[in-house]
Amino acid sequence: MMIKKLYISLITLILLFVTFGTVTFAWISLSTINNIEGLSLAASGGDELQISLDGINFSSQLPAESLYELFDDISLVDVTSTDGVTFQTGGLRDVAPAVANEHYLSFDLYFQTSVVEHYVYLVNNVSNSVSYDTSATGTYVVSNGVMWTAKYDFWYGPDDTDLIQKGDEDRYYASDSIRIAIIELTDETNELDLRNVQDLQKFVFDPSGDEQRGYGKPYGAYSYFIERTRYFITLPETMQEVSYRLTEIDPTNPYQSLDDDSLVTVLQDTGRVNEKGKTIYSGKVRINIWLEGWDADAFDAIENDRVKIQLQFKALIPPEITD
Repeated sequence: MMIKKLYISLITLILLFVTFGTVTFAWISLSTINNIEGLSLAASGGDELQISLDGINFSSQLPAESLYELFDDISLVDVTSTDGVTFQTGGLRDVAPAVANEHYLSFDLYFQTSVVEHYVYLVNNVSNSVSYDTSATGTYVVSNGVMWTAKYDFWYGPDDTDLIQKGDEDRYYASDSIRIAIIELTDETNELDLRNVQDLQKFVFDPSGDEQRGYGKPYGAYSYFIERTRYFITLPETMQEVSYRLTEIDPTNPYQSLDDDSLVTVLQDTGRVNEKGKTIYSGKVRINIWLEGWDADAFDAIENDRVKIQLQFKALIPPEITD
């Protein structure tokens, strides 16, 4: 086996808190995210896998202040994207290109390592076992939830009998409508990274894990919008390129991936070595986080909800290499 180390190389994007402001309904003029706080990046497992916002200054910890500068005075609105790369506003708004860090969160993240495991994955979705007031190791998107009373009868779905009556009250969660895209880019700081676009990774993730309440469904928020406005809009014909699961890790080998579902970057040889003579590998990704307006759970119910996001990245051996 290639396993010669006792440390685990991973990176965690910790505690992205988002407050959802005033909303109306459906994806058709949904919420404004008007407050972002507590955003920080950290690496664990020693200095074997490092991160950077500029591709120059790498460390296992990034101060929150450097991240606040990226998202200062941002007011986000609900948008839609089928591929995690191109974003649009729409619905009752004019259809137009959405603007990064005005309508949705977007930032670049660089990775660097000198270990043999230089395939980096998003791993360990624990969203279903974490609440807003707790934390855990792993990837999760959770929110506090908002108590909401339906003003109209509507089809909640997915079953025909799943109906909500006017006056019904329940707790609804903004976290159910979040999408995360991790787009691999060529690393301009590495002159040996000569890959073409088709060689790069792209991963779009719905952390709710609930495909039945995903993109472009005729029930949920869409049904509520129709009942509330009596205005018909066409459901999208192009479906979202999205995954509802993350790569599994071999339970007998914490460094071995069993699939490439959430492979986000393959770190490339830089031609440089560290002080121990080990080859340095580097890579770059763009992380986009948005509220998906066409999600079945994008209700006005999420007004003033607060969302906490943590992303865990781990360097693993790909499934085609097992010894």
